[in-house]
Amino acid sequence: MIKLISTTLVCIISLSVFAQKSREKKPIKSLNIIDHTISIDGRKFEINNDGFPKQIESFFSDNVESFTDKPTRLLYEPIHFHFFNSAKFQEKMSVDKFDLISKTIDSIVWMANSFSPNIKMDVRGKMQSNGFVSYQVNLRALNDVEFTNINFHIPFDKGEAKYLAGLGQKNYLRPDTVKWSWKDGKNIKPAVWIGTDSTGLYLSINDKKDAINFINGWNNQNKGDIKINIKGSSMLTDVSTGSLVMHKDDELSFDFNLILTPLAEKGGREGIAKRFNVYRKIDLKESNK
Repeated sequence: MIKLISTTLVCIISLSVFAQKSREKKPIKSLNIIDHTISIDGRKFEINNDGFPKQIESFFSDNVESFTDKPTRLLYEPIHFHFFNSAKFQEKMSVDKFDLISKTIDSIVWMANSFSPNIKMDVRGKMQSNGFVSYQVNLRALNDVEFTNINFHIPFDKGEAKYLAGLGQKNYLRPDTVKWSWKDGKNIKPAVWIGTDSTGLYLSINDKKDAINFINGWNNQNKGDIKINIKGSSMLTDVSTGSLVMHKDDELSFDFNLILTPLAEKGGREGIAKRFNVYRKIDLKESNK
């Protein structure tokens, strides 16, 4: 009897230790927001007043199965737009307001408005508990205005941009320069993942044709492109439209999706293709809801 009780106690203790370790490796995936910073499963997503990401931090260690006290910062500077009227002049945007619309353990929704004398930008962001972030960006002309280019920038920290998947790349070690244009869109989707073993960011640009209720600003008569290369102290992902003209009250959408990664415990160069396919499936599923 004593032997049986001892064996039972050992089993209970072992199961308790196993459960504790499992909880440490796989915390509950719920969303929490304090001020403008959302916490989710070992990552932090800080939102700027204009609605776009200010910083993305990961507390995953290199083996992607445990956490570290020292976070990895993915961005060199905040994600942002440039609205160039000429090579030397651009619209100076001022933030009007930022509002937290809804908050649950499964999703958080926010909205922000910015404006210049010529344009108004409305931003709606939504983060879900699986790390998927959808952005709806609407640009409205307050006056007739001409742009030589509209640029969307994601400036990565160079040290956190070791690998790259998507945009037709097969090697997975990030090359010095990557280029994609809308002419490639039939065969290669405007989607890319950039990161390391322990952290990364997936981006997809809305490649849908114009619909009844919006004009897709990205697909500007196939003028636009995506360039990824070293720019100063950052590794810059630059999505550009090329030149375009907006008349007063014209509206354009610049929607895009992000996924905070990792969402799979597969590290190293060998697992990148599999991981990228997982992110693409999540992107397609969420975008078609």
